[in-house]
Amino acid sequence: MKKHIKNIALSVLSIVTFTACQSELDNFNDDPNDPPTTTPTLLLTTMEVSTFATHTTGVIRYSNIFDQHLMGTDIGQLGPIAKYIITEQDVNNEWNTIYGTTLISGHILNRDFSTDYPYYNGMGQVLTALNLGYATDIWGDVPYDEAFLAEQGNTNPKYNTQQEIYQRLQTILDAAITNLNKPKSSNKEVPGNDDYIFKGDVQKWKQIAYVLKARYALRLTNRDNNAAQKALDYINLAGITSNSDDMNTLFTGAANETNQWYDFEVNRESYVKMGKTFVDFLKSSSDPRLTFFVASELDEDGNPTGVYSGNAPEDTESTGTSYIGPSMASANSNIGIITYAEAKFIEAEAQFRLNHPIEAKAALTEAISASVLKYTGTTATLLFLNTVNTLSLENIIKQKYNSLFLTMEPYNDFRRTGFPTLIANQNSSTKVIPVRIPTPSEERLYNPNATVVSNTSTKVWWDNN
Repeated sequence: MKKHIKNIALSVLSIVTFTACQSELDNFNDDPNDPPTTTPTLLLTTMEVSTFATHTTGVIRYSNIFDQHLMGTDIGQLGPIAKYIITEQDVNNEWNTIYGTTLISGHILNRDFSTDYPYYNGMGQVLTALNLGYATDIWGDVPYDEAFLAEQGNTNPKYNTQQEIYQRLQTILDAAITNLNKPKSSNKEVPGNDDYIFKGDVQKWKQIAYVLKARYALRLTNRDNNAAQKALDYINLAGITSNSDDMNTLFTGAANETNQWYDFEVNRESYVKMGKTFVDFLKSSSDPRLTFFVASELDEDGNPTGVYSGNAPEDTESTGTSYIGPSMASANSNIGIITYAEAKFIEAEAQFRLNHPIEAKAALTEAISASVLKYTGTTATLLFLNTVNTLSLENIIKQKYNSLFLTMEPYNDFRRTGFPTLIANQNSSTKVIPVRIPTPSEERLYNPNATVVSNTSTKVWWDNN
């Protein structure tokens, strides 16, 4: 962090840059100690664009390979990941995107614009909580309290424990809700089209804040006896009612605005394929999302064969198997970050843990239905729903796994609950699915206060099952 904490690293924006904000980004001042040329608009835009990048690149690729939604191949750098070989050098970019771009932008937004721009600040706090959550869930202990004190001479921040970070996440989201509840008149300027996610809709941001609070509360089922009730209370406060309330990435398909999974396949063909575990789950229940989540295999002439397949955990050689499907990896595909479906899965698990089976099953059915509608555009049939809505903790987590493809939540749930049952790559040296990624090399080398963990089988604090 020492190398990056003094500047907002905009390198990620060369990966995902929206034309609408390019003129402002070209004039952005890299010095966070000179705020007059830094605007709330630019800071929010930077946070959103870098969040889209994080949500569709490194940490999501790793987590989806570990939980067998995807498999890396020996063609490129994801082959070793599929064999659970992940080094401290592999993860520097992911750390620097989250800390060197997203979180420091949120820090400056809060530091310099909290009084006159509560809506911008509240939206930034939601994005801060989301990205800090990514960081702690994949790394464990991470810096926060001292993370952005470079202007005070502290370039070696101490790390917070994950338990402390989880307390901070709830506090940050409470502050966001307070800001978003303020009257419009308290704002010198309010977000509009510069908010790519909700176009300045404060109510939708509040809903997402409460769903995030529920996500983080439920994460602690192995640490907090009241986790389920807290999660249910937050979902009830969220008032999220349909897919139209979802927080999604924004990829229009235009130049410099393309889906990152699509770009990855175009530029690094066959580096990653579908995981057989996930494809087989979809096939076994005749899931209507199969052809949307999974692309058809192609014949020698590049024509679809109508065959949908994936690589087994030990298979890092096959490249003729399926790639990610059109709903998730077309040039203009937008992927759910925090969704109505997730909210209903949280509700289903919370109700189940609280011994409310009727409410749990209703929420489970609605969660699956919402996901099917979101990605296929059609309503799930009663035949399919009756096949997949059996009420048990294992099935709730399995259906969530099938629905929240290309997010980190299924990987987090797998570590937290042990579901779905996955068999590690038996050709790996460890034969153990990683439960974290190592501390970045730049942190180990340049921050003597870093909590350094290199063993990927070392559990994070909340993973206490």
